[in-house]
Amino acid sequence: MSKMAIRLVIPDSGVLISLAHGQLLDALFGFSDDVRLTVTDVVQYEATMRTDLIDAGRIKEFLKKNADRIKVDATGFHKLIEQAIENPAIELPKNIGEISIYGYVNDIRRDEPGIPVLVLFEDEWFLKNQYTRPRNTHLLSLAAFLKFLEKAIPGFSFDDAMDRIRNTRPRVNTIEKDIPASSATTWKSRIRKQ
Repeated sequence: MSKMAIRLVIPDSGVLISLAHGQLLDALFGFSDDVRLTVTDVVQYEATMRTDLIDAGRIKEFLKKNADRIKVDATGFHKLIEQAIENPAIELPKNIGEISIYGYVNDIRRDEPGIPVLVLFEDEWFLKNQYTRPRNTHLLSLAAFLKFLEKAIPGFSFDDAMDRIRNTRPRVNTIEKDIPASSATTWKSRIRKQ
């Protein structure tokens, strides 16, 4: 029996920014090959638009280097983002991230009960809106993900990872939440035992 693919979705730029601050972006590839990594175009834009920031440069390089492994899903803002990239004078809505999340969650809902979706988040918006998520969506905070990596990967230290992030991003959200989907998800078994 073949395993059902899992989609790891990052609709929250804070996750990439924190991992970049801690130089931990490669932790996203701790999953087995049947886990597909997806970021939204809004996350890509928000996390890479500031070329003067070191973390933005790290994220841009990471996404470019791993373009064959990371899918960038277009949201309803993709044309506006393309225009803003070409013309930085175009001002995007201040709440574009939150609005794009609502749209993206609705897109996931259309896939129900398809591929299980593991949403990696840092923003508390996901906790406030957890009861409206699609049934096939499992919510996992960045801190809970890093805590699990400590148990699964020899030599990986949660405290060290959080210290590295906090060193340059002191306000990182450290909440540990693992909120399963209605149907069973098996993401923990998809972590590589290195």
